[in-house]
Amino acid sequence: MENSISKSSFAFITITTIVVMFSFFVWVFPSFFYSNDLAKKTTAQPYTALELAGRDVYMSQGCVSCHTQMVRNIEAERKRYGRPNKMEDDVYEFTFLWSSQRTGPDLTNIGLKYTPDWHTQHLINPQSVVPNSIMPQYPWLFEKPLNPDHVEAAMEAMKKLGVPYTDTQIAKAADEVKDKTEGEALVSYLMSLGVDTHNDVGGLQ
Repeated sequence: MENSISKSSFAFITITTIVVMFSFFVWVFPSFFYSNDLAKKTTAQPYTALELAGRDVYMSQGCVSCHTQMVRNIEAERKRYGRPNKMEDDVYEFTFLWSSQRTGPDLTNIGLKYTPDWHTQHLINPQSVVPNSIMPQYPWLFEKPLNPDHVEAAMEAMKKLGVPYTDTQIAKAADEVKDKTEGEALVSYLMSLGVDTHNDVGGLQ
């Protein structure tokens, strides 16, 4: 009985070791020789300080729970939401905001569709511009000032992740967001979506 257990333990350890080694050589080892060519061919630009602050507001308010940012390459989505996503579009995205729910429309190319005034009104009172909308109202965002220190810290963190922010850009961040509200930052972020990576509106409706 004891010999049988020993054999079973040895088999388990051997199989586990083989699986771990296989996983290492398939998934980990190749990364030592990987160079990120996506950053070389992308047309995406790092967010400005105000846009990055708006992205943080977007996440903090749970917008990612109702809106995707992932247009799939199928006809129905191209007609409604525009040009499909490409891998290089998200080279500076940490974390990805693809999401999986479309309670509201996909926002990948939303910056190509509306004006800042429209977005402002839509955030304050969605039903005033889209009568059937079930989106909550966010008027207080336009009363809550941004914290410049938080914006600088966010840019520093993104730089460590590989976003090519310069020290000068980070130093100027406080001036860029001075006297700005979270609502203004969110509008700035929404207006940036699709602008630098997409060359056509692609049938947005």
